[in-house]
Amino acid sequence: MRCWDPLARHGEAEPWLSATRYASPEEAMDGADAAVVVTEWPQLKDVDWARAATAMRRPVLFDGRNLLDPLRMRELGFTYMSVGRP
Repeated sequence: MRCWDPLARHGEAEPWLSATRYASPEEAMDGADAAVVVTEWPQLKDVDWARAATAMRRPVLFDGRNLLDPLRMRELGFTYMSVGRP
């Protein structure tokens, strides 16, 4: 598992012990098969999603917070899923 979480402390508890942490969301998504958004942090709105789509092995995105625009994500090439909306 690759992750970005600026508030989690290293070595504290699972799942952090088995996760590889990265300094930015973009670094965490580089080469990833899928991404999951589970917070509404403003940094995630500022991600260069076009770059992320090309950097991922498979641009699959589950938006658990409905943070992003579904149409835009699909236009960028993501297989985009969210909660409670098409």
